[in-house]
Amino acid sequence: MDMMLDRRNFLIASAGAGAATMLFGCSRGGGDAAAYPERDINFIIPYAPGGGFDAYARVVIDPLAKALPKKVNIVPMNVEGAGGGKATSQLFHARPDGYNIAIISIPGAIVQQLIQGTGGYDLTKMSWIGNMGTDAFGVAVGANSPIKSIADMQKLSRTRPVKFTSTGAGSTGRAGALIASKLLGIQSQVITGYKGTSEYLVAAARGDGDAAVCSLTAMQGLAKAGVIRIIASFEEKSSLPGIQDATALGQPELVHIAETRPIAAPPGLPKPIQSMLSDALNKALKSDEVTSWAKKNGANLVPATPEQTLKIVQDQTAFINKWKDILQKM
Repeated sequence: MDMMLDRRNFLIASAGAGAATMLFGCSRGGGDAAAYPERDINFIIPYAPGGGFDAYARVVIDPLAKALPKKVNIVPMNVEGAGGGKATSQLFHARPDGYNIAIISIPGAIVQQLIQGTGGYDLTKMSWIGNMGTDAFGVAVGANSPIKSIADMQKLSRTRPVKFTSTGAGSTGRAGALIASKLLGIQSQVITGYKGTSEYLVAAARGDGDAAVCSLTAMQGLAKAGVIRIIASFEEKSSLPGIQDATALGQPELVHIAETRPIAAPPGLPKPIQSMLSDALNKALKSDEVTSWAKKNGANLVPATPEQTLKIVQDQTAFINKWKDILQKM
């Protein structure tokens, strides 16, 4: 049972298309590659401040700006709503001139498109810039939760559904919770509506739900602060000492539940501008500032070309389509 309002989420995402016209310009018309960039660039972040996407985006902003051929600012814009769908829709309908880019939630955006169709956006038409990182997922509970392991969670689910907190209907967190529950034989209920990863992790810790599924990177800060406790990693071999992984749980398919953070621009971005942004992103990801941050926070940087990024999105789409029956349920 999934406590969500699909129709409401769809209307929010659709409304984003109109908002995009006002905020980011009309939906057609390319940029001047020879003069690019001439002004500040909007960097759209699909969730509230404080989560994993926000952290990735903000740490790369300055190195990315420095790697461009002209000095401009890159301005972070947190656009919340519809489990990341509002931000993706705004990007899709923005002018393809290189002044609007966004970090996209994959496979969350794939799930949202699966549920709602291509009315808000079409990922196959996006101009992919590159990939920032791919982070394994895991399961966390409140620091004082009686649930100590996946076995405890399986036992609980024999008496009632285990409640997982998450963001919107199309979020990776919701998809991860549903797929992992199915693989692990856990009867589950997903409570959606939280604005970002940090918010739904804290919600699980205070008792809104029993647990949360999200990237291990996003969990690190709250785990160190003693707010949550990580009980499982979906990595093949856990990077966290003493934590069960996909191999130990006997479910190798769990490794496919991961958060990929590609960067995209609207459809129709001129190839020279796409290449310029892609090169700048890869340089930024190799900078001391970003690599030091990644090491400290356990983030897994995975730079990729536009072509490689498209392949990542296609592969994730194939995986998500295997689970479309449970992901499309209300």
